[in-house]
Amino acid sequence: MATTTTVRGGVLMWPTTCFWGSCGVFTLDMTYNRFERWFSGWVFVSGLLNIANTPWSVCVLDGWCDDHLSTTYRRLYTRLVASTCLVSRAIIVYKACRHLAGFGDREREYERSWPISGPRRRQFRIYASSVVVGYILLVLPVNLARLYLLYRFEEFGDAKLLLFFFNMYTHNWSMCCMETHFAVLCFGVYLKFRAINDELSAVRSDVMVSNRYPMALRSSSSTAVAAAAASVLQDPHGRPMEAAVEELRVRHRLTRESVEQLNNMFGGQLALSLITLCVMMLFDIYNEAFRLVSTISRSKFIFGWILQYLFRFFVIVITAHSTTQEGYKTKVLVTEINNRHLNNSTKYELQLFLKQMNHQSIDITACDCFTLNGHLIASAIAVGTTYLFVLIQFHSEIMQFTENQKS
Repeated sequence: MATTTTVRGGVLMWPTTCFWGSCGVFTLDMTYNRFERWFSGWVFVSGLLNIANTPWSVCVLDGWCDDHLSTTYRRLYTRLVASTCLVSRAIIVYKACRHLAGFGDREREYERSWPISGPRRRQFRIYASSVVVGYILLVLPVNLARLYLLYRFEEFGDAKLLLFFFNMYTHNWSMCCMETHFAVLCFGVYLKFRAINDELSAVRSDVMVSNRYPMALRSSSSTAVAAAAASVLQDPHGRPMEAAVEELRVRHRLTRESVEQLNNMFGGQLALSLITLCVMMLFDIYNEAFRLVSTISRSKFIFGWILQYLFRFFVIVITAHSTTQEGYKTKVLVTEINNRHLNNSTKYELQLFLKQMNHQSIDITACDCFTLNGHLIASAIAVGTTYLFVLIQFHSEIMQFTENQKS
């Protein structure tokens, strides 16, 4: 298994350390980030400023708020982004203050009992650095380039307009940082499930050999069969097999509790992030399709923004989906082992294992609104496409009505 408390060192973790240190709620060693209070304070103040300045900022930039409909929906769009960031930041700060210490203590206790292996430690570091570097490369350049063009070439620009968009991109940066919090911790839970399943797979293989499967009998000598039978009765550490299964059951229960803790800490923030990503992508595509004039062409940035939204959406959903699938894979392995011929003590532990898994969900959800799995991607595409066509049709009808009124 892996969490940030055991892999905080090393060159690969340097991007994550800097990223979380600048805007994160907590640091790699699962302690509260003292700098966070200043960043959160600026997020709250700038969010209120953007909500107040919304009616004119985007219209001035793109120059096409030419009717009541476009003005209204743009106000809703920009205020939604600012409000979502404020609420999301407030939720994760509150949750971290209440639950971070307990979550960190539980993770450290787990790691003391079952230390992380070298290959998984490296796997965790590669994942964490890849996600953070991906966020930085997709988010930072396009936002800085847009601010630079605003400063140099926007004819209607002034300090107030520049501040508005700087605040908006700061809110986006805050959301990105909190999303990486979830993704990295969730991948640590995935590695826990993966380690448990690897050990259960080894047990299953031993049980299959000891039960004298035909394929095993063809290639088994008497010495090999005796060794296989012994491996079912005792694990490599010399314990009875029921003791090994009991340990795996305890480890799986603690890992399921980690999933519950992730849902509790990040559920609300994930719901807001995913909804906001979908809304921003929908309206950016709509804006680009019906933009009439613009002093700074959005076409230079629209593809970068859409790629950013897709990357963030897929990182959250795929990481959560992989973790859930790995957790449920344990149930399949335990069931297969339980169906073989074993002693009563091992059978009892396996049946208790199954009973506990059946009574505790491993699903990762966004505030219980929807489950983060592969079906969510298909649903988001279907819903987004539907609403995009509705907006296009509604805009066409408004434009036709306006032309009829003029004529």
